[in-house]
Amino acid sequence: MKFSKIVSASLALMLGWGGTAFAQNETDALRYTRLGLTGSARIQGIGGAQTALGADISTIASNPAGLGMFRRSEFSFSLGQQSANVGTFSNVGKASEQEGRFVIPQMGVVIPSRMGNEDSDWKGVTFGIGFTRLNNFNQIFSYQNTSEPPNTIVDYFGDLANNRQLRAGETLLSNLDAEYDAGFQTLSGLAYGTYLVDVFEDANGKQFAEGLYTFGNSNQQERVQRSGSQSQIDIGAGTSYRDKIYLGASMGIVTTDFKQESLFQESGNYVATFDENGNPDVEGPYSLGLRDEFRSRGTGINLKLGLIARPTDALRLGVTLQTPTVYQFSDSYQSSLTATTLNPTTFQPESISESTFPGEFDYKLTTPLRATGGVAFFINKYGFITGDLEYVNYGNMRYSERDDMNSSSDYFSGINTRIENTFQSAINYRIGAEGRYEVFRVRAGYAHTGNPYNSSDIDGSVSTYTLGAGVRLKKFYLDAAYASSKLETPYSPYTFSSGSGEPIIDIEDKLNTVMVTFGYNF
Repeated sequence: MKFSKIVSASLALMLGWGGTAFAQNETDALRYTRLGLTGSARIQGIGGAQTALGADISTIASNPAGLGMFRRSEFSFSLGQQSANVGTFSNVGKASEQEGRFVIPQMGVVIPSRMGNEDSDWKGVTFGIGFTRLNNFNQIFSYQNTSEPPNTIVDYFGDLANNRQLRAGETLLSNLDAEYDAGFQTLSGLAYGTYLVDVFEDANGKQFAEGLYTFGNSNQQERVQRSGSQSQIDIGAGTSYRDKIYLGASMGIVTTDFKQESLFQESGNYVATFDENGNPDVEGPYSLGLRDEFRSRGTGINLKLGLIARPTDALRLGVTLQTPTVYQFSDSYQSSLTATTLNPTTFQPESISESTFPGEFDYKLTTPLRATGGVAFFINKYGFITGDLEYVNYGNMRYSERDDMNSSSDYFSGINTRIENTFQSAINYRIGAEGRYEVFRVRAGYAHTGNPYNSSDIDGSVSTYTLGAGVRLKKFYLDAAYASSKLETPYSPYTFSSGSGEPIIDIEDKLNTVMVTFGYNF
C-alpha cells in the first residue's frame, strides 16, 4: 500500500465519514454476555447446577465458596467433542450445515492449606486456579432468500448513504466523491464506487441517494462462517468456618476471540435508463457480491463472591455474586464489493470491484452483574438433588469508548439505547441429580437460559438436556457427560435505519457435546 493512500485513508476517518463497514451492535454484546453450559463432566452431567454443591474444581468459576470444602489437593482435566447442526429457514426453503471439533472445556488444580490447630473454628484456606470454556463460537450456516424493493441490499446501500455524517457546508455528493478519491472506508462508499448508488436532487435542491431502480424479486444468498471461543481463567480462595459456613472469592480473567467471514450475493433486474417521460427505457440484470471479514479480540475481568451454608448434613444453601465484566476489545475488519451492471454507454454487462482499507477499532463493553442462588438436598449416601436460579439483566449491557469512563458517551448512545429497548432481564435455572452406588455415579440434568429479548415475537431461550456417569476411586476419578442444547435466533444480513424491511432468517442451532473429565487426588 502506497504511503499516500495510507495518509488519505487516515484523513478519511478523521473527517468523520459515517457507515463504517463494521459497527458494534446489540447482537455482539449478547454474544459475550450469554454463557453456555460450563464445568467439569460431573457438573455438566447435572445440568450445571452447582452453586450450593461445592467440592468440585468447577466451583472456582461458579461459587468459590465451594473451595472451602476441599480436604485434599486435586487436579482435573477435561476433553470434549462438540458437534453443531445449524439449520436456516427463509422464504425459499431450508438449509443446514454441520461442523464438529475437539475442545478443552475445563481444567484446574486446588491446593488446601489446613490450620495447624485442629480445634480452630476456621479450617484453613484452599487456593485454586481453573480454566473454563464459556462459549463456543464455531458455526457455519447458509441460506437463500428473495426480496423486493425497497427492501433489497441495494436499497440498504442507499439508506446508508442518506445517513452519512456530513460536515458544515458539505454535500452528500462531495462527501462520497471525497471517499472515492481517498480510498474506501464505508459500505455506502463501496456501493457508490461500484455504481450501485447514485446521488440526485429533489425539487428543492436537496441531495439524496438512491440505489439502482430494481423491480420484481431479487434473489439473495449468503454463507457465513464463524469461529472462535470465549474462555475464562479463575484464581480463587475459599475457607470454612466450623464446616458449616463456607466463604470464597475469585477473580476471573476472560478472553474472547471471534472471527466471521461472510459472502452475501444478490441478483435481479433493474431499469438502467428512463425516457423523457420518465418511463423505463433500458432494462437489464444486475448482480453483486459483498465479502466481509471481521475479527474481534478482547480481554475482560470480573470478581466473584460466594457463600455456602450447611445447616444439616442433608441440606446446603449457596449464593454467589459476580460483578459486571469489563472488556477491552480490538476489532479488525475489511469489506470488498463486486457489482455487475449494464455499461451506460454500450449497455453491455460490466463488472467493477472495490475494497475498503483494512480498519481497526478499539472500545469497551461492560456486561451485567450476575446473581445466583442454589440449594442441594443429600439423600444419605445415595446421592443428591440440586438446583440453581440465576438473574441477569441483559438490558444493562453497555458500550463505551476505550479511553472514556463514561459508558453513555455520544458515540455509543444510539446502540446503548437500542440495547435497553431490545433486551430485558431474565432468569436462568438449572436442576440436576446424582445417584450413587458404591464407586459408581449416574447423573441427569436440565438447564434453561431465559429469553433475553423484550419482544414477545422472539424466543431466545435455550434448553439443554444432560446425562452423565462416573467412577470414583480413592485417588482417581473419571466422569463422562453428554449435553444437547437447542437455540433459535433471528438473523438479518443488514438493517435499515427505520428498523424494518430487512430480511429476517430463522436460525436453529443444535449443539451436542460429549466430554470426559479425569481427576487425580494428591
